[in-house]
Amino acid sequence: MRQLKGVSMKVLYEKNSSEPTPAFFYEGRQLFHLHLRGIEISATFHTDFKSRLLLAENQSIDWRLRDEIRKRTWAGFAFENSKDLGPFMELVKAKYQIIAEEIGAKPREERPIAV
Repeated sequence: MRQLKGVSMKVLYEKNSSEPTPAFFYEGRQLFHLHLRGIEISATFHTDFKSRLLLAENQSIDWRLRDEIRKRTWAGFAFENSKDLGPFMELVKAKYQIIAEEIGAKPREERPIAV
């Protein structure tokens, strides 16, 4: 995540268990959050309708991950070993790129100069 410029991490707390959950954001939009339970690690990936459609059509992303995000605006992924992390990070990078393109397409507001 450190390779992705502008990504921030916040610790959120689950409603039912009050367990801390590290969550990663880019430009105010949540990319994913982690569930750390003992030796089990899983992640919940978040997306909106528009980016979900773009991600589901992206052929460079593993088809199993695309199938999961096609169903709804969030998807859970379990990491059994380090090999599971690579495809998930490709999904995160793809969403990061979509957000970056949306932000780049929007003209920045010019703030008036106080005189």
